This record gives sequence, C-alpha cells and structure tokens, in this order.
Amino acid sequence: MKMTTNSIFTVFGIAALLYGVAHSSEMSAPPIKPHAAADLFARAHPDDFTGDKSCAECHPSTVNEFAASPHAAFMQDPKLPVEQRGCEGCHGPGKIHQADKDAQVISFTKMTPAESNAACLRCHAQTMSESHWKRTEHARAGLACVTCHQIHPSDEKTREPNAPNKGDVTDAKTNFFVARRSPKAMLKSEEAQLCAQCHATQAAEFKQAFHHPVPEGRVVCSDCHTPHPSKDSKVRAGVTYKEKCVTCHNEKAGPFVFEHDPVAGSSGTGCLECHRPHGANNPMLLVATTRGLCGQCHTDKLASSHHPGQTCWSAGCHVSTHGSNINPDFLDQSGGR
Repeated sequence: MKMTTNSIFTVFGIAALLYGVAHSSEMSAPPIKPHAAADLFARAHPDDFTGDKSCAECHPSTVNEFAASPHAAFMQDPKLPVEQRGCEGCHGPGKIHQADKDAQVISFTKMTPAESNAACLRCHAQTMSESHWKRTEHARAGLACVTCHQIHPSDEKTREPNAPNKGDVTDAKTNFFVARRSPKAMLKSEEAQLCAQCHATQAAEFKQAFHHPVPEGRVVCSDCHTPHPSKDSKVRAGVTYKEKCVTCHNEKAGPFVFEHDPVAGSSGTGCLECHRPHGANNPMLLVATTRGLCGQCHTDKLASSHHPGQTCWSAGCHVSTHGSNINPDFLDQSGGR
C-alpha cells in the first residue's frame, strides 16, 4: 500500500501522541505506598535494630531534640523490646532503612491517618485499643494522632497529609483566647487554642457575654470532653450530659425527692434543655430568659393569666428548678403562692 507524505506524518503524530500519554502517565503515577508499620516490624529481625547512634549519623539534630521529648523517658528503657526503643520504636528498624532510605521507613508525613494511628497504637494499645479510638468523633473525621500531638518538640512536620494547618499559637489570626496555659506534654499547643483551630464555632461561643471560663484559662476542653477514651477511662458509652455537668455543679446532682425530668435525665438532652454548654447571651447560660424557656415543655402554662410578664423562677414561685425535697411543683419552702 502506497502511503502519502501526509499519512506518514499522521502515523508518526499518533505514535508520538501515544508515547507522550504513556510517558506522562508514568511520570504522574503515584509514589510507592510506604510500608505499613505492622508489615515493616513483622519483617524485621532483632539484628535489624541498630540503635539511636546509627540514626544520629544522618539525623543528629532530630535525635538530640527527641531526647527532650516526653516520649524519650519511656522509650529509652533498656528493658523494652528493641522494636519499641528510641527512634526505631516509631520509625522502624535502622538497618532496613539504611538499605532503602526512601521506602523502608515509617514516615508520618507520608502515611495516611489510618497507617499513622496504627503505628502509634503499637505501643499505646495498652491504654487505648483500636476499637476505643475508632468510636471517637476524631477518628470518624479522619484525623490522626499527630494532628494534635507532636512527636518531636516544636516539630510541625509530623502531621498527616492534608491535615488542618494548626498555625502558630502566637499568631494573632489564630489567637482565640487571651489566657495562656502551659501546653500539656505532647500537644502541639495550649489545649483550648489547639481545639479552637478546628472547632471555630464553639470557640466563638466563648466570646459571648456569659460563658464557661475557658477564655480565662480556668477550664479547658478536656474537663468536659474526652478526645480519646482509654481502657481505664470512667467515661462510657451512653454517658449523660448531667454526669458531665455535675462534676463541677454537684449541688445540682440530687437525688431529689421530686426531680425535674430533664435534670434526672429521663427526657430530652438533660441540662442542655435549658443551658447552652459553651456560651450564651443570657445569664446562667440559659437558652432563653423569658417564660418561653419553660414553655418549651409546659405549654399549658403559657396562658396570659398565669403570672404574665414574669419568668417562672423570678416570680418567686418555682425556686427549686433542678429538683426539690419538699414540693412536687418545685415551689418555695412556704408552699408558694
């Protein structure tokens, strides 16, 4: 078959295009997935662990910095198995890494949150199992331990890919609270400030006229919230808001002879039926200050003839709003009016 000049150029053009597509696909192919922690440790032999001194030959500043971290006190115990000591306890056996520096190492900046968490739980499973972690909101949101916790002091690089940028705690743009408390060990910044980076809505509520004293530094998020329950934690599934609130407001705990249903936890959301947990523009963090607050449940008492213009408690009648040992209608001790 006789081919014209144009057809020859057409053939070469198609071939070049196909080569370009194939070459482009090869160049843009995703990098080799790093070995999962469990797989890397499973393949290692005892003599594959060479100790921190070999790590310091290439990473001197990182090794020296790690010595000042809270982890170091637990990972330098000579009684520990070699796979749980020093740098190699987190990053894997040094000898295998030296043979293939790019792939044969546990790098928290290249791992998915699931892989990163699995690496941490190798040691922390003693206090928090994988099932404990997976049932938390943080786990369901796809976060990793290193989203909030730092491995090396002042090291922001140990964060999973695409994690929210926590920023500098001293940066005015991320400065949610005036009060400063010393950061807890292993957290990337002061606790309330760290939580506020993701929970901006709740942080804004603390700026309302009445709020729990988080901005003043007298309360922190973990006083009420448990970011990751442990095996020994007293927090359990189905814990009520009342059980949380009365750890500070124990005078509201009861038991009372006559209990208010929301306080007793037998209806609705308990304390949150009437109170906002973070902040409100009403005294006592109330959802409302008018008769409408009680009228959410007691609709039959909203008639204009029932003490119009006054709140149920300021009228001097129902003074024991959380519960009473005297009157089933929570009236004052004299029997009310």
